[in-house]
Amino acid sequence: MCAQRTTPSTSTSKHGLILLGNSGVGKSFIGNVVLGRDVFEHECSSSSVTHETEFEDYTVGNSSYAVFNIPGLIEADQEAVDRNKIEIYKAFQQRPNSVIAFVFTGGSGGRIRDEDVIAFKAIHAAYNFQPDSLLLIVNDLPLNRSPKYEGATAIKLQGLVNIPNVRICFLDRITQTELRSDESKREKKHGLDKLEQKLAGAKGFLKQYSASIEKHAPGLGKMLQTIPQHTEREKMRQKLIEAIIQCTPHPHEKQAEIQLTVDELKNLTEES
Repeated sequence: MCAQRTTPSTSTSKHGLILLGNSGVGKSFIGNVVLGRDVFEHECSSSSVTHETEFEDYTVGNSSYAVFNIPGLIEADQEAVDRNKIEIYKAFQQRPNSVIAFVFTGGSGGRIRDEDVIAFKAIHAAYNFQPDSLLLIVNDLPLNRSPKYEGATAIKLQGLVNIPNVRICFLDRITQTELRSDESKREKKHGLDKLEQKLAGAKGFLKQYSASIEKHAPGLGKMLQTIPQHTEREKMRQKLIEAIIQCTPHPHEKQAEIQLTVDELKNLTEES
């Protein structure tokens, strides 16, 4: 699916939601989840999928945001790193007054990757993110993680980025069937939507005639009440939006160039 890009001339949003992070952490997918539709291209790939800055307008409550999808900073060659720096600059130039969401991957058993921390520090040094405009997202976490994981990781991550009390949103790994709702899956999704509508109707009927149903079929009412009403993707969207609206957009002006070279990356990774 080709990404649909909104041009500045047609955009009406005053604020930005700038999604940052390295290639492969799930920025495009998270952007699509927030928007509630597949706009940004994403796929499983050994190389980056997003090569240019793109955004779509999204309204939540009384605020309108331009949701930005930006190439990841770190690449294998210096030319690609320099090109990605330019794309990051573009987003801040178009929407300096923004909420910043930096995405870390937790796909390696929940471990925070050194390269994600290095990328965050390099961009933070250039723009000096304000804590109340910043959201850290740890994406693709295994469902069977320890109950202590989020608390311990929050403390560790705050120390790594050197920002106390920063907001952190932990996202579960989502199943393959919900990674995207492209053409090949819409028929199936349509069927699921119909099923959910029927279940919702059944629950409405149950609520209206609960006493009668329980009398003739004990336990049926309780069973229907436990039927899930939201998909994994919808639950993730609610969680993200709740986290985003707690942040306050702030103007971000470039105070320095993003300082990162491939050689420096190797040294910084060894130090980490």
